[in-house]
Amino acid sequence: MIQRRRDYGKREPSRDAHKIYLVCEGKGTEPDYFRFFEGLSSNLQVITIPPTDGSDPIKLMELAKKDLIGPGRKYTVECEHGDTVWFIIDTDTWEEEGKIKPLRDFCLVQNSSIKDQMDEVKPYPVWNVAQSNPCFEIWLFYHFYDKKPSQEKVGDCASFKEFVHLEISGGFNFEKDPARLEDAISNAEANFGMEKDGRLSLYSTEMNKPGREILGFVKPELDKLRNKL
Repeated sequence: MIQRRRDYGKREPSRDAHKIYLVCEGKGTEPDYFRFFEGLSSNLQVITIPPTDGSDPIKLMELAKKDLIGPGRKYTVECEHGDTVWFIIDTDTWEEEGKIKPLRDFCLVQNSSIKDQMDEVKPYPVWNVAQSNPCFEIWLFYHFYDKKPSQEKVGDCASFKEFVHLEISGGFNFEKDPARLEDAISNAEANFGMEKDGRLSLYSTEMNKPGREILGFVKPELDKLRNKL
């Protein structure tokens, strides 16, 4: 067993470090997960923004406007350094309530405005959504499994979160299991699906996208940590 924080001291981000802002629906699981990658590379700064006034996608959008765009913002998204913003959201009932599409549309508008305002920066998707169906825990599941969960086994549990906790022996360990990031990316991509109406299929997640972004900066460190699993 490895203890990530005992084996590696945090590296201070360089002046021109790439920043990835993660606006999270959850206050516990998601920030606990991303905290693992903080300080693994001096070229990457991982910044989680947990919810402050509700966690539905519309409220996360308003939070991002306040913290990342507004005149009193806490953070600055520097496109010249390739910074990105990711909304980490569950499907839950948000899709049925019509709260996911406005968030995706907001990201499209923001990306379009950046393209118009910054001629010196090569266009790239700064604002993004990483949705999981049914919830973030499917991403944790794919750190260990290369096939979708069994519907029958899931049905035996009170919730999908309970299922994942039971399926992963000892539960997901946020001190060491994120080192399996590369496996999670491959497994999530292999099991990704979309419905005809454009919605994510059950047990699909887009977390592979911010995952790949993080992996590009920390792969050598993760390879060392994986060798100790």
